[in-house]
Order: sequence, then structure tokens, then C-alpha cells
Amino acid sequence: MIAGLTVSCENFLDLGPANSINTQSFYKTPNDVQTVLVGAYSTLRDIHNINLHYMGDLTTDNAEIQLPNPSASEQQFDQMTFTPTNDYFPGFWSNCYRLITRCNTVLNHVDGVGFDDATKNSVQGQCLFLRAYGYFLLVRMFGEVSIVTEEFTSPNQVATSDLRRKPVEEVYSLIISDLTQAANFFPTAVPATKGQASIGAVKTLLAKVYLTRKEYAKALAELDAVMALKKADGSKAYNLQSDYSQLFKERNNDLAESIFEIEYASGNLGLGNSYASQFYPLLQGMQVFKGDLLGGGRCVPTQSLLDAYEPDDKRKEASVGDQLQVSNAMLTSRFCKKFIDYNVTILSDGGVNFTAFRYADILLMYAEASNETDRAGAETYLNEVRERAGLDPVSGLGKEDFRLAIEQERRVEFAFEQQRWFDLVRTGRLKDVMDAHFQSKGQAFTVADHRWLLPVPQSQRDIDPKLTQNPGY
Repeated sequence: MIAGLTVSCENFLDLGPANSINTQSFYKTPNDVQTVLVGAYSTLRDIHNINLHYMGDLTTDNAEIQLPNPSASEQQFDQMTFTPTNDYFPGFWSNCYRLITRCNTVLNHVDGVGFDDATKNSVQGQCLFLRAYGYFLLVRMFGEVSIVTEEFTSPNQVATSDLRRKPVEEVYSLIISDLTQAANFFPTAVPATKGQASIGAVKTLLAKVYLTRKEYAKALAELDAVMALKKADGSKAYNLQSDYSQLFKERNNDLAESIFEIEYASGNLGLGNSYASQFYPLLQGMQVFKGDLLGGGRCVPTQSLLDAYEPDDKRKEASVGDQLQVSNAMLTSRFCKKFIDYNVTILSDGGVNFTAFRYADILLMYAEASNETDRAGAETYLNEVRERAGLDPVSGLGKEDFRLAIEQERRVEFAFEQQRWFDLVRTGRLKDVMDAHFQSKGQAFTVADHRWLLPVPQSQRDIDPKLTQNPGY
């Protein structure tokens, strides 16, 4: 049984932020349903706060642990030796399914609570997008996963449902169907608020799905659609932010480059991000945060990442550093600056939003898909990103060299944005890159073939023995 679907006779679904909701007495008004939709968005905060930095960054050549005594589970990410009993997999699995089940609940009740047509369409579109988002995370991490599209309202319904893992193609079929339907529910004008799903977010996710599946022509069609989108005033919906550093600072919400973002809020409300704890080292006397707070050192840049930036690349200063004022001296210690709230008094209370989709990704996906389909002009889109970074354009590259140029550009453009693992897996480069990385550090680790997928959490298989395990684990 999926943990996010666990049901008891007293409390059918944990739907937070409204706790202990019973489907027999709830969902009478639009506000009731909106409460569950808010709960779905809140789940994204949990997914993107720790789990995806470990899975998307710490598993790669971009990040490493700089902590004297990391847990065995944390070391597994850094060494690519993860096991089914890793402490972090159950939370990620459960949060993804919690997101999915909340969307299923809203979709089941949206017809019966008196929404006006425009609001009803928006709610349906948002839920279909969010459900697809959850499944896209799951299928790329675990391969075959359980498919749930109904709302569970009783223990018996859970017990009689088929929660076995389904083929990857079936999961992708649902994702594409959800996103195709979602696109019909949104207005074509892009709203100013980026913390809520929109037509731009839907089309961007669909492009990522097609790119992952190597359906490049379909990806290009969706990317064309994103680039053609307009705001209500008729101006272009998305543009590169002129100052790259603004993307990751306080008040980074709703910028021109942002397409979809995960909203965090400081104030000790339980809504903050913990990036300050992860991205800065554990150093006494570090003069970075108020009250001399210590970092955690659990996900800091590798020297390899710092060396990957070309000379004069403006993104390096905005992204990473290696000189810290500690007491009365400067100390060399690597850290990441992105999404850090330097005003925090509690390291887990950062108020800077995490941008899940942004326009630079549209341009680099377009360049990648154009190269793969031999479409002219691929360099134009790559160079638009490089120009913002203050770098010279590339030209005259063959197909394979251009692939490596895209890989390099994505590495430095999206460092610590939870993309590196997915990029290396999608392009088939994970083993080559990571084996070389381990060798450069004098480590004997290698990437076994089965580690291109993560193991299904053992705790989930203990609950439901019908859940099979990925080969090799």
C-alpha cells in the first residue's frame, strides 16, 4: 500500500492543511475543495525542500557532503550506493503520492460544490497538472510505479484496488493525458502569479516529458507554444531575467523568467525552506547568518562544479563561492548561494521561492531538441543563455559536440536546481560522467547499471508485498 494512501476507519485521508477531514461531512462548498488544493501545493514544498536536492544534486558531480559524520543514508547519495532502506526515499515516495491523492480528491468533488465555470476550469487544470507533476517525478526516479486516479473513501476501497506497479509506458500515457487535458482548462493569457499552475507551466512540463522520452518533434511543438505565450496586456509572457542573481534572492517571486515556482515563507510558520542549512558548511564562527548560525554541510558544491564555470561567467558569482569570513579570518570552504534567505534566524525558515521551471530551460531544451532533429538554429537558443552570462557564442559544433555543449551549459545554468541527475540520466551520460568524477577524486565507486533507477522504499514493500523491487536491489 502507498503510504500517502493509508486509510483508517477514523480518518480516511490525511489531506492537510485541514486535518482529519472525513469525506462524508466535508466538501460542501468551494472553499472546502480549495483547502485540499492548497494542501496539494503545500506538498510541493516538502518534495523540493530536501529530497530532490539529495536526489537531483548530491547524486551528481555538482554536490558533495562536507559534514564530519553524515548519516549512512546521506553517504549513499554522495557515493551512489543507495539501498531500499535509505531514510529519504519513503518521504519522497509518500509526498508524491500525497500530492497525487489530494488532486484525485479535488477532481472527484469539483463538480458538486457550486464553482463558477472559470474557477472550476482553473481548479481542474491545476489538479491535472499537479498530478502529472507528481507522476513525472516518480516515474523518472523509480520507473514502474502504482497508478492511482481515484479518490479512496474507505479502507475496503483501498484493499480492493490494484496498487501494483504499472509499466513505464502506462505511467507516461497518464501524464501526457493529464497535461493535454489540463491545457484545455487554462486561459491562453499567462497570469502574473507564478506560484500557481498556468498554461505556461503545463506546456513546459509537457515539453520536458517529450524531451525525456526523446520525442523531440513533439517537445519542439510545446516549446514553440511556450515561447509564443502572451500576458494579458499582449506582451511576451516570459523573458530571461537580465540579472541572473535576482532569480535566487529574496523577493524572487513572479519574475519575468519564472514559469512555475514553489512558494516558501519565513516567519516560523513551518512554510520555510531549509536551503541555508544544506548549502552552507558546518563552521563555527561563520559570519553569514544572524546569530552566527551554522550551516549543515550536507549538499555543498564540488570543486569540479566551481572549475566548470568559464572565465568571466557571471553565473558563478551568483551561484557558488569558496571564501568565507570565519571569526577574524577568511577560510576556504565551498558553498551554494542560490535560494538562500540571509535574514533567517532559523535555518529551516527561508523565505526565498524555488523556481521549478524558468525560461532559460525553455531555450536550452529547444536547443537540445533542435540539435537532435537537425533543425537549423540550435546554437541561437544556446547562445541566448550564454549572452546573459557574459560569454562568447558557440558556433560550428557538430552534433555530438553540441550535445556536450548543452550538457555543460545546463550544468552551470541550473547548478543546485535539482536538474543535474535528470539531465545525465535522460542523455545516457550518468555512468560516464560519474565514474570519471569518482576517479578524479581517487574513489573506487562506479555507477552500476541498476542505479539508473532508485530502489522502491523497503518500508512501502513491507506495507504492500505486491510492490515489486527494481532489479539489482
